[in-house]
Amino acid sequence: MKKTLFGTIDQCPIYKYTLQNGVMEADIITYGGTITAVRVPDHKGKLTDVVAGWENLEDYQTKGGYLGAIIGRFGNRIENGRFTLNNVTYQVGINEAPNALHGGVKGFDRQIWEATEEGEHTLILHYLSKDGEEGFPGNLNVTVTYTVTAENGLSIDYKAVSDRDTVVNLTNHAYFNVAGPEYTTAESVLRIDADRITPADSALIPHNTFKAVEGTLYDFRTPAPFIKDLSGDETLGRRGCYDENYVLNGEGLRAVAQVYAPRSGISLTVVTDRPGMQIYTGNPRGIALETQNFPNAVNCPDYPGAVLRAGDCYHTQTIYRFEIKENIL
Repeated sequence: MKKTLFGTIDQCPIYKYTLQNGVMEADIITYGGTITAVRVPDHKGKLTDVVAGWENLEDYQTKGGYLGAIIGRFGNRIENGRFTLNNVTYQVGINEAPNALHGGVKGFDRQIWEATEEGEHTLILHYLSKDGEEGFPGNLNVTVTYTVTAENGLSIDYKAVSDRDTVVNLTNHAYFNVAGPEYTTAESVLRIDADRITPADSALIPHNTFKAVEGTLYDFRTPAPFIKDLSGDETLGRRGCYDENYVLNGEGLRAVAQVYAPRSGISLTVVTDRPGMQIYTGNPRGIALETQNFPNAVNCPDYPGAVLRAGDCYHTQTIYRFEIKENIL
């Protein structure tokens, strides 16, 4: 595994690690545990970077967008930044007024992670989120393991243990563009194995409800171009993009989505054990595929539980797997 200095923060070195399996490569930095690049061969054998990233550490600190970062302690949104646990109401950092987004003002994406190498393929990152950080209860020990697999996948394995009851929802905010960095995502084709979404209000907060995708512009159960005329739906037309949580079909580790670019022939399959996935298409550099619990699940009893009890282990896995396809339509 290659290790290089990526920059410094307050005299603390930030390193970039390059994981490889002889076919594909992934670059991870210790700031935010961020994926800065994933290079896979296209249909002509040319290594193509399929993840949007910034050029230097300062850009990751100042330009925002959560590009490629680990998201926590609670990914996505919490209404008004408040939730009640064990009859105690907690107020967490508000960074998208009036709501909390992706862990608050200084989430896991802005922390420096400790790294341990395991051969050429695996990087283990650790972070201790202290009791009260961003208003969340409990000292939370978090381990995120990145592995470049023999099947040309980037596996992300999340584990966390707390000494107090708390809430947890970890994910990664990579933007994927399987057409390659010199193109937009406009030609890409998307499939999502989901019959429902959790409809959200104008502040992107869902309220314990579900909506069927059948007969709507949210239906990607059959592969279709994901950039389309959105004026047929009031919400999508107003936003100008997709920013939806899909309720994924099935349980356990299973393939839930696919993105394909005819130009490169590269197909990305998302494999996860998570109940939901946020699809965001507002960045032309890539599409976000954030496997997760549902947004605002801490305040919605009909959504999957988000509580991690003291001493229990939170454990979830997502794999982004790449291959060459002639077509998926």
